[in-house]
Amino acid sequence: MPRPRVKDEDRKRVARACDTCKRRKEKCDGQQPCLLCKRRGREPECVFSEESSRRGSHRKDRSSLSQPMTLMDALNDSNDAEIAIESLLTLSGSRSAPKSPQYDKYQDDLISRAPVPKLARLLRDGRGKFIFVGDSSNLAFVQNIRRLVKMEIGECQMTSDPLRHAMCEVIPPHKTPSLSQTQQPKPDEAEARELVKHYLLASSGVIDLFDPDEITDHLCAWTREPATETDFNSSIYYLIMAVGALTRTADDLDQAEFYFLRGREIGVSSFLEDPSVLTIQAYALIAFYMLTATRRNGAFMLLGIAVRAAYALGLHRSDISKLFEPRERLARERVWKSLRVLDLYMSGSLGRPPATSEVDGGSVSWNKSTRDYEGIQMNGRNTSATLRICFIFERILNEVYCRREVSVQLVESISRQYRDWTIQLPAGLQADSLDQKAGSTAPTLRQTIGIAHLKGAYYWSIILLTRPFLIFKVSSKIKGRADEEDGAGNSVTMTLSEACIDAALRGIEIATDLVHTLGVPKRLFMITNSVFISAIVIGFAIFGDFDKSFPLLSSIAQAESILTLMAKDDLSARRQDEITRSLHLAAIEHIKRRDQLQMQKRRQDIHNIFGDPINKDNSAKSTRPNTGSHTPSETAMPETTAQNSGLEGFNVSEPAQGPAPPWQLRFDMPPESRGPVLTTSGALAYNDEDSGEALPALPRAEFGHLPGADNFSPDGSGIPSLPSYAEEFPLFSLMTEFDQLPDPFSMTGT
Repeated sequence: MPRPRVKDEDRKRVARACDTCKRRKEKCDGQQPCLLCKRRGREPECVFSEESSRRGSHRKDRSSLSQPMTLMDALNDSNDAEIAIESLLTLSGSRSAPKSPQYDKYQDDLISRAPVPKLARLLRDGRGKFIFVGDSSNLAFVQNIRRLVKMEIGECQMTSDPLRHAMCEVIPPHKTPSLSQTQQPKPDEAEARELVKHYLLASSGVIDLFDPDEITDHLCAWTREPATETDFNSSIYYLIMAVGALTRTADDLDQAEFYFLRGREIGVSSFLEDPSVLTIQAYALIAFYMLTATRRNGAFMLLGIAVRAAYALGLHRSDISKLFEPRERLARERVWKSLRVLDLYMSGSLGRPPATSEVDGGSVSWNKSTRDYEGIQMNGRNTSATLRICFIFERILNEVYCRREVSVQLVESISRQYRDWTIQLPAGLQADSLDQKAGSTAPTLRQTIGIAHLKGAYYWSIILLTRPFLIFKVSSKIKGRADEEDGAGNSVTMTLSEACIDAALRGIEIATDLVHTLGVPKRLFMITNSVFISAIVIGFAIFGDFDKSFPLLSSIAQAESILTLMAKDDLSARRQDEITRSLHLAAIEHIKRRDQLQMQKRRQDIHNIFGDPINKDNSAKSTRPNTGSHTPSETAMPETTAQNSGLEGFNVSEPAQGPAPPWQLRFDMPPESRGPVLTTSGALAYNDEDSGEALPALPRAEFGHLPGADNFSPDGSGIPSLPSYAEEFPLFSLMTEFDQLPDPFSMTGT
């Protein structure tokens, strides 16, 4: 029995392919010339031959294999290699991940679902190797922005960036330690106290491995004992001083690298194969240093060692940690929380699967037989605000970016965790030692930095969750597609898109307050990441014309100033500043073209009514009736006369004959349909035959008694004033009492 015919719309392969695509075994779109031949610049070579001739060409190719290769063949093969590399560099996933059974009932509900763009790709690292970055990564998002920008305004600095296929990493130089470093590897006590202070500032809210007072006392005591340079604790102390020196000033880079190499050497040689809490602390410090030094791939690899060691010791299980004495239990919980933050930061920024999870760690209880995230509850260590926001990150990465789709129902489910997080934020800050102590007038600098890290992570998670909706709205506008949603679905999609933009604006506000604070470390990679992802979201939103509702231009300029300030000491911030500036220029070009197009449309409407005196196209013809008493040269005004009469550049001839423009037909409409009748002062006049008097002017004193007058602008112009942007955004806010607000998703009827 023959196989049934497949419908054309369901075909996964085209009916025919060009000879070039057949020979290279590539997917052809069936057009002539096809898309691949257009990309190669070989439109004339895009030929579709019959199957018989193709078989003959195969035989001819096989018979000519022994012939020498010509110069053109060599050039073609070289070009093919370049195309293959380009295909690898722009790799994008072609298959969607399996759908969650939980949301199968919403398959037909297109209103409440948005696809996650398949942005996974390969990049070259500093040594030329191919490195994978996934859908949630910043670099993959930037690459998708480049495609849409090129579609909107063409080639520009943003789309032709020479480093667009590279992942910029810092390769440390191999320097021989100086004589003073080798003879006196330990600093004095004052220097050590200064370095550990900078370490505590830079790590606040990111890693919480030690008690601040205890680690300061132990490190200072270690500096006074020269005989203990290679014990287990020495690795920890050297790595702490390395982080402190790296974040203090740019002049300390060599010293920081020396401390790092020495601490890593002691740690690897002493307890590489011995899983212990000390091992995990050492490798967590190594990963933190490498992230600060823009060596993300190395940090990602070495953190995996720390995570596996943590699982070997049972640090992921809160019920196991409770078996230890309070001091040991606190140390284990500190280490696990630090690993969670580092792991989920790298997973989100690089688009790679998380290595840690709370699901199987005894801190999460299931209340459904399906064992999915819906209705999941945290217990045990749920008081920590850091751990709770990490769990939200885990849900977003696993349920959105691994499944490559996001629905409004899923956003609604995760938003309930956001609301619980905001309600329990004061207790969470206290559990993380970031709350303001009783009797203090202001939080310390370490607490300020820690809260900035926590809030930055909060807004970044909102960006990751709602970014697919923003991409959908902006790309639909750029591609000229009409919204396929009804009113309710369009409203929800717009609200979530605006939530993404609002979170980006908040992230920049937090960073602005922090970077101008005296004594802040020079390198804060999480703050840099927050500013960068916020900047590209804002720049991308401009292409969706969201700048008409949000202060996007001023905010992206503010982000540039922050990145420029941080780029003095941070090479990653320097690269991110370049991308942000190129996107800003592309956005300005988009605004320029948009405004010019809108001005042309408005001007055309005006010219249809009053005519266009400078339109040269109408000067070739004259509709003035010719009586025969004048020659054509006499009826037209000479060019010299026009110039002398001051009409240079104007068309003084009559408009050309042709069909009457639509506006002329409106004067044949009944009088009551012609619009309002106004007096010369701009007030409405009566059309009643019995009275030609104008409407009485409204007394100025009565303006304040108009209904709804409080919603008007203070100058009395009648234009409703916009609400203050300082008000918290009602969807995902740190300050809003959500129990007093209606559910924004109730409009979907779910």
